[in-house]
Amino acid sequence: MTSRRQFLKASLAASALPVAAHAELAFSPQAAAAIPLYKVLYDTRFPASVAFARRAAARGLVVHAMGGDMTRFWYDDLYHRWQRGPAAIAGLTAHGALFCLERLAWDQRMRVVFRGEHSVAADGCVAHRFEGPAALLPAAAAVEGSAWAAQLADVVAECPGGRPERGSARARTAGAATGAPSAALFSWMIAPVVRA
Repeated sequence: MTSRRQFLKASLAASALPVAAHAELAFSPQAAAAIPLYKVLYDTRFPASVAFARRAAARGLVVHAMGGDMTRFWYDDLYHRWQRGPAAIAGLTAHGALFCLERLAWDQRMRVVFRGEHSVAADGCVAHRFEGPAALLPAAAAVEGSAWAAQLADVVAECPGGRPERGSARARTAGAATGAPSAALFSWMIAPVVRA
């Protein structure tokens, strides 16, 4: 008998086929390179956010810790960096930090180019909703187990520049109780707007 997890994976795989068909082209040598990141922001209150930051740091990215309030990061660091020009940032935070940074980025001609929402479902799984470059969505939707947040750091770090085709996806991470967020968390990347 097919389990619910097997059914969901098969359904997701089938719905991702059109996206996967373009993924090879999107990550070909002629495709846009990954967006370079200035910093990766994480919230020390959430184990999933800390796991995201550890993986980002292991990839050689510069990480910045906060405890729920991004004000110091803005006034002491990012404001001054963005005065010199746009620089992409990413993170796994609660909604408040993303909301504030997204609004501040508008003045710098920057936008959220990848967004994932992660919350605990009634059955204890982590429910994920993703919006962003279509080529990233199969990898984002394939995160598994309690390491889902660390796996998303790899996904976000590969976000392509340019004007990639956009899409959305949903997934559920079963067996992720140890990595389940206590509140909805958001993985995201803010990057400069690319005009056609």
